[in-house]
Amino acid sequence: MKRVVAIVLLFAVFFLTFFLRIAISLQSEHFSYDAYLSLRQIENINERGVPLFNDPLSYGGRVHLFPPVFYYLVSFFDFVGLNLAAKIISNLFFSLIVFAVYLISFQITNHRLISVMTSFFSSFIPLLFGSINEISIYSSVLLLTFFAVYFIININNNTHLNLAMFFLVLLVFTHSSAFLLIVGLLLFLLLLKLESFDANKREQELILFVTFLALWFNFIVYKNALLIHGPLVIWQNIPLQVLTNYFFNLNIIQSIYYIGLIPVILGIYAMYYALFESKKRTLLLLISLFLSILTLLLLKLISFRIGLIFLGLILVILSSHSLKLIYSYIKKTKMPAMADWFLLVIFILFCLTAVMPSFNLAFSSLENTPSVAEINALVWLNKNTANDSVILARPEEGYLINYFAKRKNVLDQDYLLVKDAQQRYDDVQSIFSLRLKTEVIRKLNYYDVNYIYFSEKFSREKNLYYVDDDCFDLVYNESVKIYYVRCKLNE
Repeated sequence: MKRVVAIVLLFAVFFLTFFLRIAISLQSEHFSYDAYLSLRQIENINERGVPLFNDPLSYGGRVHLFPPVFYYLVSFFDFVGLNLAAKIISNLFFSLIVFAVYLISFQITNHRLISVMTSFFSSFIPLLFGSINEISIYSSVLLLTFFAVYFIININNNTHLNLAMFFLVLLVFTHSSAFLLIVGLLLFLLLLKLESFDANKREQELILFVTFLALWFNFIVYKNALLIHGPLVIWQNIPLQVLTNYFFNLNIIQSIYYIGLIPVILGIYAMYYALFESKKRTLLLLISLFLSILTLLLLKLISFRIGLIFLGLILVILSSHSLKLIYSYIKKTKMPAMADWFLLVIFILFCLTAVMPSFNLAFSSLENTPSVAEINALVWLNKNTANDSVILARPEEGYLINYFAKRKNVLDQDYLLVKDAQQRYDDVQSIFSLRLKTEVIRKLNYYDVNYIYFSEKFSREKNLYYVDDDCFDLVYNESVKIYYVRCKLNE
């Protein structure tokens, strides 16, 4: 395949991916529940020039810790409208990953058609394609990570060394997930030693520099969290019940469905071949990153979803090596024309086993957004309650309370720096499940709760057994119900 044709096809893959992601995303004007904290951060940057580090509404008032680079970037495009800018930037970054995948694959295979196929595969990893309705900082993390990997592969070139340094430093300043790549790079140095490869001085110096930079920068950003939570800060102070649900137990069948059958089979074969048949530095780097992420996933140090997305992209890139091996073997047989047919069959199988699940997950993600009824109820709270009111809702709805109702919540899904996160979570869960009214009122009074927000989706799972006319006024009665808490217990 000529270079010009490969470039045209690669851009076609990019535009197809970006168009499909945006087209599906724009079918809903809202975002997933956890995106509304990001929207508040971006709005605060637009209004005041700085992120919302000191938040008067979350938990009734608390401090957020995070590097703000991604939020500044999204806010820069606010001239097209905040919601549209947020949808465009996240989906654009996810789509741009195809270029990094193509470059790494071509470095491995030196085969343009297979590299274009691999870039197409990376676009339709089901779990990645399903992330269309989020304001995801991981869109930038993934993009920076895999471009950094490409330039590290070619680190002997001075230009590539400088670009590797640039992407790694930017990744460190963007998100703490930089440690996913750093752990992989450290493991890569270990594998090189075990496989008796000559260590590249540039690689060693770059990896050690970025490691110490990441440790220094994250210590500065998260030092207060380290002082409060200690080593457990790596689990982000997430309550035990949430941790159990949030970090799913690995299910092989489910994982294959989320990644795609073809990348899993071909990627695992490439790892086997690289470790036991023909050892290549490039493949060892990818395998090191794969093993580091798998280890962190098994230790529940990263979420099931993010871990699988990383693993999926690595397997897709590794699969290019398997395709090249099989393609070259068929070319040497008595039926060399079958090699192109082999690639066609693989492409069709991928479409059947990954592209269709990708669309299923993408459209399913549109359902994980607040309904019009929920937003109307939150707007009602904003217009009909005192500014200092405290609203009790599920943790998943905490950001909505802050964003649409502009009122204080008792609990949301950012648990870092919250000293009583476990107790709050237990109390909120018990308020929605207890039958004894006295105990419920005691807990509501403790957190100064003025209103209970009982959403449409939650009402299908729970009933508020203790609600009566003596202590709870039903002030909003649609598919969403809002109760005013009137009773106080004398201590």
